[in-house]
Amino acid sequence: MHSKTLQDSITHSFAADRRVVLLVGPPGCGKSRFLRELPDVSIVNVGKDLPRELIPIPEAERGEKAVAVLTELIANLAHPVVVLDNIGLLLNPRLNLDIWAVLDQLSAVKRLIVAWTGKVDGDRIQWGEPGVPGHLVMSLENCPASIVEMKV
Repeated sequence: MHSKTLQDSITHSFAADRRVVLLVGPPGCGKSRFLRELPDVSIVNVGKDLPRELIPIPEAERGEKAVAVLTELIANLAHPVVVLDNIGLLLNPRLNLDIWAVLDQLSAVKRLIVAWTGKVDGDRIQWGEPGVPGHLVMSLENCPASIVEMKV
C-alpha cells in the first residue's frame, strides 16, 4: 500500500473517533520506516524505552507497573499522536498484560498508532511468525483499534 494511502487510512480512523490504530504487516515490510516519516507524531520504542524504566523495579512488580510507566512516558511527549514501535515486550507472558486493555488505557492519554508485526486472519490477529519465540494468535473481539494492513 502506498504511503499516502496508509496515511489517509490512519487519518480516517482517527476522524472516525478511534483512538488506536494498529498498523499491521509482516516483519521487514517498512512499518517502522513509514511511521518515522509521519508528521507531528512522537515515537516510543517500547522495546528500548520501557525496559530502561523497568530495570529499577523488582521483577515481580514489573507487570503491574509497566502500564503506569508507559503512560507516564506517553503523557510527557509533545505530540497528540504517539507511535508505539517494537511492542513485543507488552506481549511477553512474564508481564501478564492484556494488550487490548493496555492500549485502551494508554489511548486515554494520547491517540496511538501501534506497529504490529504480524497479520490479520478473519477475527484473529497474529503477532510474529509461527515457530519463532513470542508468536501469538489472539482474538480481535475486544481490540480497541482500527486496523490498517501494510502489504509488502
